[in-house]
Amino acid sequence: MQSNHSVFAMSPWIQKRFVRFGERPALAGSFGKISYVNLARLIDDAKVDLAALKLTGPTAFALVGEQGPASIAWLIALAAHHHFIVPLAGDVAEHPKKLAQVHVQWIVVLDGAKWNLLPRVNEAPAPRFLHGLIADHHAGLILFSSGTSGTPKAMVQDFELLLNSYEPRRESHLTIIAMLGSDHIGGINTLLSTLSAGALLIIPESRTPQCVAEAIRLHQVAVLPATPTFLNLLLVSGETNLSSLRLITYGTEPMPESLLHRLRETFPQARFTQTFGTSETGILKTSSPNPDSTFISIDDENVEWKIINDELWLRSKTQVPGYLNASNEAFTADGWFCTGDRVEQGPNNTLRVLGRTGELINVGGEKVMPTEVESAILNTPGVIDCRVFGEKNSIVGQTVTAEVVAQNAEDPEKLRALIRVTCRSTLSAYKVPTRINFVHSIISARLKKLRP
Repeated sequence: MQSNHSVFAMSPWIQKRFVRFGERPALAGSFGKISYVNLARLIDDAKVDLAALKLTGPTAFALVGEQGPASIAWLIALAAHHHFIVPLAGDVAEHPKKLAQVHVQWIVVLDGAKWNLLPRVNEAPAPRFLHGLIADHHAGLILFSSGTSGTPKAMVQDFELLLNSYEPRRESHLTIIAMLGSDHIGGINTLLSTLSAGALLIIPESRTPQCVAEAIRLHQVAVLPATPTFLNLLLVSGETNLSSLRLITYGTEPMPESLLHRLRETFPQARFTQTFGTSETGILKTSSPNPDSTFISIDDENVEWKIINDELWLRSKTQVPGYLNASNEAFTADGWFCTGDRVEQGPNNTLRVLGRTGELINVGGEKVMPTEVESAILNTPGVIDCRVFGEKNSIVGQTVTAEVVAQNAEDPEKLRALIRVTCRSTLSAYKVPTRINFVHSIISARLKKLRP
């Protein structure tokens, strides 16, 4: 087994690039401003602490806390020595099951540019999917799915392959804001694409619309990667005086067309681009042929795709071999990953993600995708946000139910009637919600809609 005692035996290309970028600002947030050369020094500090542990082989480390200088330093230091990295947001006490499932032996508690190392006794053998990475002397990145549609699934990426896919990145001086943490593939993508290009990454104090808007104005952020749910919250909050924005990317969940049109009217100076990816396959290179459309083209030479029974299947070079804690029936013997995303194929080899196949509502044989109904409801005055799902019905199998977050629910019957009128103007009768409930929130910690 390869020894990890040498502090500076490995220096990943990205750390060398940080040194080359020198005093250029890399990160800004509540911890202050960190230059690229200082970030490289923090990586060396992490390597010193790692060497002091005198580990004799690959070990699983949990990085617990918010994204920042310390999390990035440990991410790169652990990758340099072929360890397994488990980024987790929040506090250690929130994650006992996850820590046990992936056999974590050390915990790095993160605090801005500082950290604290905690041992965790775990004598369990490494899961079988880690054996190949250990044999190849590659670091592993273990991510958990959001769990919005069930128990979070643990999956391991070959972090060396993933990291190296960012090496050809061109330099950029754009300022980008981080809307997802390192515990999400989208957050990893923002982090690696920004830092490999030498750009400035802003980490907001919190991810409320007010804090994000304040950070955008303070740092003149040019690029905002966000979920449609968060972008809707931004509109509702009135925090729309964001003239520095030049590019708004959206993904991780379907974008209602009505919301996209309102966003483009509110931010005419910004270009809108849809992104797509999964924790299982990584973020794909895509383009939006028409900024007013939610169709995308997949322009990634490292990815194959096809549509089977309206479901998107992917095969990529950065694909995980399977889940550590769940059934692997979504992975085929010949290397395809069945995403569970229901898609519609458009002109010129484009496609549009309609939602998860499990969300499909069957009303007496008629198929309804929640996003279509949600797009109609969002056009109703007084509606902040909504989510739509199917409920069992003894006559037609399922009926359409909507949960709505309202600006003012003092007269709920009046708003229910208005929502139905709005839906009937654009939707077939079987798609109009038969039940409308008012709720306070439908948003997960990852700024997506929580699905029942």
